[in-house]
Amino acid sequence: MELIVNIVREFPLLGIALFSFVITLLLTLLYKKFTNQEKSKERMEKQKEFREKQKQFRDEPQKLLELQNEMMQMSMEQMRESFKPLLISFLPLIFAFGFLKQVYTDAAIGEIISWQVNLPLVGTGAGWFLSYVIFSLIFNSVLRKVLKVY
Repeated sequence: MELIVNIVREFPLLGIALFSFVITLLLTLLYKKFTNQEKSKERMEKQKEFREKQKQFRDEPQKLLELQNEMMQMSMEQMRESFKPLLISFLPLIFAFGFLKQVYTDAAIGEIISWQVNLPLVGTGAGWFLSYVIFSLIFNSVLRKVLKVY
């Protein structure tokens, strides 16, 4: 643990970036394994078609309502399917965040990413958690495209 704290103390930005990448990669692979990717891809294509149809039927409220009901059904299916990987990853993720909090507290790292403006709610920079969120959003987008996760 002391070795990790010393590395984080020396390279806090690199440490949180690596942690974010590893966790995001594991979560993405877990999601890919426990969801039906073919069905997910089909749903995405259908949603795209529905958006096009919505533009066509803008002046026909009855057809628009039917389309919205179908889209709602697909969204519910997608949510049900993504619930399993969420349940599997929840507890390990809580432990990982506890570990990360302990490491960054022991290393006495405050802001990892700083900006010159004092923003409401976040202040003048990002601590370990906000930095994790920023990096994981970026890595999630890239990894989903590279690994073809739908």
